Amino acid sequence: MAGFDSRGTFQKAANEYTKIQDTFPHVIRDPLLADMAVKEGDRILDLPCGTGDAIVRAAQIAGPTGHALAIDVAPSMIEEAKAKAEAAGLKNIEFVVEDMEKAQFDAAAYDIVVSSCGPFFASDLKAFLTKLWGAVKPGGKLVLCTLGRNFLAPISGVLLDLAQSKTDDLQAPTPWRSTEDIRFLKTLLGEVTNGQRVNLAHRSVIMDYQTPDAGWNLLMATAFRNYTLELSPESRAEIEAEMKEWMRSNRQTTATCGFNNITIVKDDA
Repeated sequence: MAGFDSRGTFQKAANEYTKIQDTFPHVIRDPLLADMAVKEGDRILDLPCGTGDAIVRAAQIAGPTGHALAIDVAPSMIEEAKAKAEAAGLKNIEFVVEDMEKAQFDAAAYDIVVSSCGPFFASDLKAFLTKLWGAVKPGGKLVLCTLGRNFLAPISGVLLDLAQSKTDDLQAPTPWRSTEDIRFLKTLLGEVTNGQRVNLAHRSVIMDYQTPDAGWNLLMATAFRNYTLELSPESRAEIEAEMKEWMRSNRQTTATCGFNNITIVKDDA
């Protein structure tokens, strides 16, 4: 079977992703906004922007003198983000559907460049991070959030076991493993930024999803949805039923997520 399909996965996950972001703002959005520390008039670049949870709020803070460019490969994610911006009455935000590695934007033009839970999908991580760093203007900052170890444990492991049990050739690529190692991240970012100070904080968050239905929706809002894309409808239905029964019988209502939050300020020219 095919490898990891980022576009297909998140094109189908937009609705669940929005609900999860709204239910658990403290997991990704709020810490990200705290690291961004947006000021009025800031120019902000966000890719991949997902359903716009952070960038729409950031654009509100930046105000009419600021500007935000939000990029994502999945049209459904961009549509969700546009709806949020329209509901907020924002005119200072531009949305683009594009692969994050192919996206075009000005160099040294942004006060804040942010990439949350996306860098690990890059085919060349160092080149992608270098491209992001090049977009940061002197005195600006690069803000990243990557997944740490134990992403949605223990339910993620159960899902992978069930998915692989339904087919003989299902591969289980986990691209986020490339950025879960803190030492690797610091070393790589040191090379990308020519030795700028890397501020990295690890967080471990418990998500209380409360019901098996909500636990399944949580999985389907994330990259783990990828492993159901090429299965037959019958196999997907079996996996969903077995996952929910496992959560019920084990009284499992929480999942642990590790995150690495990174901020790097570029020296003034």
